[in-house]
Order: sequence, then structure tokens, then C-alpha cells
Amino acid sequence: MGNPNAMRQLLALLCISAALSGAACNPNADTGNSAVPANSNSTTTTTTTTTTTTTPSPGVPPISTAHGGSTPATAPATAETPEGVDTAALDAQIEKLEPKVKTGGSDADKKALAAAYLERANVYRDAGSPRLYKFALGDYRRALRYDPANSEARAKMDEIVSIYQSMGRPVPTNGLDQ
Repeated sequence: MGNPNAMRQLLALLCISAALSGAACNPNADTGNSAVPANSNSTTTTTTTTTTTTTPSPGVPPISTAHGGSTPATAPATAETPEGVDTAALDAQIEKLEPKVKTGGSDADKKALAAAYLERANVYRDAGSPRLYKFALGDYRRALRYDPANSEARAKMDEIVSIYQSMGRPVPTNGLDQ
């Protein structure tokens, strides 16, 4: 028998990969069971969408606005909030700490803010919905901004990025804003 934790992590990764490959391909698709008869005289229209990918700095994976990424830095940001996850206490903690850190807070404040981002990212990641991965990715990146040596945030960020890349999906830009 193998390590049960390793098996659980592998199973979770496989489930997430399968869900991302199906659900993330077209999040706006109709999930109804409408069938088109085999002999129908219907016309199919194909629409092609172009996605721009940029690399903000060395060592940061390519980003894209497709599949739930935030808007590029040149466009106005829109607030998007995840549904179905209660992070109110962590949101309040982040809202309290962020202004302190941005106006020259102490190292302890930075570590506390990074810890709050990491905890909220883990909530999104472990919620069981691949659609929340972009929010987890953003919070892991923010945690690393305030605590660059945080190995847990780095490993989990890399894991999510590798899932997107292994599926050929663009990596969301969440958390790259300053």
C-alpha cells in the first residue's frame, strides 16, 4: 500500500484535471440536454476568440484573460467574487491588514497578511470547484508578494499553474496586480 496522503493528493489532482478539462473549456456553455436530430438541416457557426498572452517578468508563467483570468493591467479591473465559499472572516482580516502593509507596515504585518492570503487561497483550492482555482492562484501570488519565502504558497501556486499548463489552458492573471 502507498502513502494514503499521496494517494489522496493524486486522486484530487486527477479529479481537478478532469473537471478543468470539461468545465473550463466553455464556462458559458448550455448544460441542458438539448439534442439535434442526426438528419436535421441545421447550420453551424464557428466563432474564434483570440487571446493575448503576456509574460510580466522573468520566472512568472504566461498569463491570459481567457478562462477566468483578471483583466490586463491596461484595462480597468472589475471586481469578481467567488460564489459558494464563506471567506468573510478572512476578507475582513485582509482588509484590515492590507492598508497597514501598503503604508509601510512592519514585517510582522506582512507575514500576517501573507498568512491570511494563504489561508483564504487554501479555502478556495479545497472547496472542490475548479472554477475557484483562479481565486486561489491570485491569493497564493499575493501571499508570495508579502512573504516571498513561503514554500507552501509557492508549491500550491506552481501546482495550479501546472494544471492549467498541462491542459493547454491559459494561466489566469489573478494576483499579478500591484
